[in-house]
Amino acid sequence: MGHGIRLTERQWDELDHLRFTASSADVFRNCLIILKSDSSETIPSIASQLGCAPETVKRVRRLYRQGGIEALRPIKPTGRPSKATPEFLQTMKQAVLTNPLTLGYGFSTWSAARLAEHLAKITRIRFSPDQLRRLLHQEGFSVHRPKHTMKGKRDEVAYVKAKKQLKRLKKNALKDDAPEALVFQDEVEIHRHPTLARIWGPVGIQPEVPAPGQNEKKVVYGGIDYASGQITHTIADSKSGTHLLVFLITVLLAYPTRKIRLVCDNGRFHHTKAVQVWLEANKDRIEIYWLPPYSPSLNLIERLWGHLKRTVLANVLFQSLNDLEAAFNIGVKRVNGRRDQMGFVFDHDDVLGKVG
Repeated sequence: MGHGIRLTERQWDELDHLRFTASSADVFRNCLIILKSDSSETIPSIASQLGCAPETVKRVRRLYRQGGIEALRPIKPTGRPSKATPEFLQTMKQAVLTNPLTLGYGFSTWSAARLAEHLAKITRIRFSPDQLRRLLHQEGFSVHRPKHTMKGKRDEVAYVKAKKQLKRLKKNALKDDAPEALVFQDEVEIHRHPTLARIWGPVGIQPEVPAPGQNEKKVVYGGIDYASGQITHTIADSKSGTHLLVFLITVLLAYPTRKIRLVCDNGRFHHTKAVQVWLEANKDRIEIYWLPPYSPSLNLIERLWGHLKRTVLANVLFQSLNDLEAAFNIGVKRVNGRRDQMGFVFDHDDVLGKVG
């Protein structure tokens, strides 16, 4: 049982995806245990790095060997046999992924009620819309707003090449003796004008969220450590090369003993002369991996921004920009886990004095 786990490329990709999309800290840790087990690291070493007992590492590895990736999720208590048989669930998944127009219906999107009627007709098994929503969530589905794809704009050859290179960097970053910290970097605007998200409310009454007379915003410069999930960030008034330099210096302070591989997009202000001069002067400490144009899906921190907007900023009118910043910082602390792990946030003006 002390031997490692040999993962196929597909298994590694599944674990990597689940780790950064799961809302459960236990699932995040469980995936990391299996990913780290795909190496020569020992059980005590993995346990020490993750702050858990060796028995936990053994248990998670045993669960994965016996039940695969689904065994890494929390176990739900058993109850009476469900009408949702494997055959029903497979039919449900196929239906969700099928445009209703191709099935002869006069609409192009599924609602829970429409899907319930369709499934009752073809399977003779009826679930209420609420029950069906729970089944959909259980099977990994959620309500999404469609997005426009970058396919056709991006260089597909460069995209595939970058995806392979990043996978190699991810694997190296998970090793106990990893020479570099792999950090995914990006910027996001946060506004006093509230982000809106769905909330529960009385039937027939639409919730209202106050809006400011004049919107104000800040720009967050952030980086997420691939191996630990820790966030480093600074907050500034705008997007500029100078403010990016503040963040870069902050990253160096956060990793005083390690070299940093920083994954960045090709934003215009990322290539200012001042930034290039600074990067050249500090190339022994920090190296940029430039993503190909139109490849936001390769940057893991994009998911983090969406999470923080939904869970921290949504549906709230902050009275001032200071209140907005404070709420965002609290959200980052919660993601990072413990207050004593938040040594990665530095005063913007103090760091700004070090630029140049």
